[in-house]
Amino acid sequence: MKKIILMAVNRSFTRPVFLFLLVVLIAPGCQKLIDEFHHKKEKAELPGNFWQTNLVANKEGYEAKRIDPKLINGWGIAFSSGGTAWLGSQGAGVSTVYDREGLQTLAPVAIPSPGGPTGGNPTGVVFNASNTDFLLSNGAAGRFLFVGVDGIISGWNSAAGSTALLIKNNSATSAYTGLALATDAGASFLYAANFRAGTIDVYDKTFTKVSNKPFIDPYLPAGYSPFNIQTIGDKLYVAYAKVGPDGRDLKGVGNGVVDIYSTSGTLLKRFAEKGSLNSPWGVAQAPASFFKGDPAQTAILIGNFGDGRINAYSTDGKFLGQLRANGKAVEIDGLWAISFAPTTSTIDPNRLYFAAGPNHELDGLFGYIIKE
Repeated sequence: MKKIILMAVNRSFTRPVFLFLLVVLIAPGCQKLIDEFHHKKEKAELPGNFWQTNLVANKEGYEAKRIDPKLINGWGIAFSSGGTAWLGSQGAGVSTVYDREGLQTLAPVAIPSPGGPTGGNPTGVVFNASNTDFLLSNGAAGRFLFVGVDGIISGWNSAAGSTALLIKNNSATSAYTGLALATDAGASFLYAANFRAGTIDVYDKTFTKVSNKPFIDPYLPAGYSPFNIQTIGDKLYVAYAKVGPDGRDLKGVGNGVVDIYSTSGTLLKRFAEKGSLNSPWGVAQAPASFFKGDPAQTAILIGNFGDGRINAYSTDGKFLGQLRANGKAVEIDGLWAISFAPTTSTIDPNRLYFAAGPNHELDGLFGYIIKE
């Protein structure tokens, strides 16, 4: 339909009958495009105030309840079934471990690097509940699994002690910026967003790479790469960021795409694009109670790394607005993960936890947002 419209614009037709037929044929399609355009441009505001509580920061100045110098560029968050939060502290090369109020429950766990057992760059983190899948070199299942921007995949269990164990060294080909765990046909798989290669790398429960899960969007704009991947129900949401000249994400309002895939890697739909997206990374499904009845519906929240704002969408992709406080959008500098605690825990289900790397990723922040 766009091709027909362009042809109509670029040519001069003078025959009245032809023009009449042309208008009749393309008017419905044009109206659809116009409606879609206005839908993407429409402004929406969520009512109410969402307050930010900073639990942990790496230094003074963030009004956090606790200081942890090992929290630098807090990236991914994974909760245990009981609600313990494991963060990828990329700038410190460790995973920091906190309870619901930000108190340390375990000493920081060192993440391996291409050069040795420490000094890694953890980004995405997932919790593995299985005792038989994803066995580490010490013979036990990896309870928490990590990927790094340095191409390292690693895992930790209680037998590993204070250092995660190396699983894969893909530093020559990969820069992993996000990780998800999901099942397909009853089998568990790891899905890693490879920002460097522009792919979703998939590994089975033995950490063997598989090639039959394509994750291809033929309509993805040129210059975009998968920035993160998140399991929501039985689907996978892939957030794409625009790649800048330096190979990093290029921030800017409208720079973002979010797709929904099946766990087999088949594209299901384009969920969101452009608009308020700005290097999107965090993805979470909010319960209806998070909004306290206004709106009275579940929603998909998408956090922007680019400007620190959090966008809310209906489950069918309609933009609902951004989380706000005192009439202004909530902005968390260097925002990465957003996550609700698992329902198996006793944590308030309306707390939206976040991890961030403010001050150009030189500092770290962990906290939560909740509606007043």
